[in-house]
Amino acid sequence: GLLKMNNVNLVAQLIQNTVILSTAVELGIRWREFAEKMGKLTSAQIAAYETPHRGKDGEVNLQSMWKPAYDFLYSWSLRYGDNYKDMIQELHLILDKMKNPITRHWRLLTGALITVNCLDIFQETAFLEL
Repeated sequence: GLLKMNNVNLVAQLIQNTVILSTAVELGIRWREFAEKMGKLTSAQIAAYETPHRGKDGEVNLQSMWKPAYDFLYSWSLRYGDNYKDMIQELHLILDKMKNPITRHWRLLTGALITVNCLDIFQETAFLEL
């Protein structure tokens, strides 16, 4: 429906935000390994992403580990601006390089990559008169 209303940028933004959030949740505690590979972050920089999410005991709860992952992924994605295709492609490539890649068992990111690469075609066909 959004493509029919000529809102391809909104569709792309929704896909990008969904990918960032779902990747953060899927990574969980493994976000540290991911951040080191992706951004070559130091331990101090990783701790800075975790600080706002620390509990009273000074630790990030395992169930909340997606929150610093999301903060990192969101700030990392901003460097791509509107180039959502490149952002999702690079994200996919880096996930594939992890010790036990989550992309082996998690097809959502591959599906999102296929979808964004086809958005132009989807938009063009949304305006065809039958």
